[in-house]
Amino acid sequence: MFTMSSGSRARLGGYPEPAELEGRWRALVGESGGVETRVGSSVAGRALWRFDLGCRDAGAPAVLLTGLIHGNEVVGSLALLDVVARLAGSGALARDRRRIVVMPIANPDGFAATMDRLRRRLPAWRRGNANGVDLNRNFPPALPPGLKPSRHPFAGSRWRRSPWYSGPHPLSEPESRAIAEVAGEVRPALALAFHSFGQLLLHPWASARQPHPRLPAYRALADAFLRGRPGSQFKVRQAAALYPMVGDLDDWLDLTFGTLALTVEVGRLDRRLLHPRAANPFWWANPVDPTTALDQVTPGVLALLEASR
Repeated sequence: MFTMSSGSRARLGGYPEPAELEGRWRALVGESGGVETRVGSSVAGRALWRFDLGCRDAGAPAVLLTGLIHGNEVVGSLALLDVVARLAGSGALARDRRRIVVMPIANPDGFAATMDRLRRRLPAWRRGNANGVDLNRNFPPALPPGLKPSRHPFAGSRWRRSPWYSGPHPLSEPESRAIAEVAGEVRPALALAFHSFGQLLLHPWASARQPHPRLPAYRALADAFLRGRPGSQFKVRQAAALYPMVGDLDDWLDLTFGTLALTVEVGRLDRRLLHPRAANPFWWANPVDPTTALDQVTPGVLALLEASR
């Protein structure tokens, strides 16, 4: 297990360095009898890991879990780690007849750049990869028939300096290609992407306000999530109601493979902007103390996974 010095941990507010988080994941997967596979390299040459847990039958239904597709949203990957650790600790992984496929650090370059700047007490907000591409705008556009891409600035931009830069073309980035290749292999029945913040459970469409034809199925999963954590302040929304996105992972999975694909936005602002650390944008997306945020989300995710068997 990797550890940080007390000085480094204080500067990072208890959030793990990239090596430490990767070490936690690899240790958990090893202890759980899982398999780790390097499925590619990032722009800067860092490993892109896939972890397989649960059923080993290649023909079994698959669940795809992703985290840190945005390099500054560290609490999302911590929530995913908490979910998988609890599944392993309860024996649920051993009983599950599905393949659980996890890509918890989908943007290692953005994550490393974020934590390096945070360590040096510099503003840290890197969403994109080393090319500045927002990977959650870099998947092939998945628009309902007859609709045109949104012009909303958050939907995806061709301007390289935009935080929502979608890249020169779909799947231009090695990180998004790795996710797409894994998805193409396992064709997930269910996918959960862990982000921050907003304390929201989002379902397609992200690209259009048009109601999704499988809305009852998405609502059933959302109801299971909310029952799993009574009193949770999570809200369920169609993603486009927050703001439109074109080239996002959920819509692409839904339209391409028929995946029930949802985004879990971990944490909320509450009084965080009044904290002295709020001058650094890292703390807009990550709670000063993630414990409460994880307590809000993990039971709901576990209930959703149980209901979706």
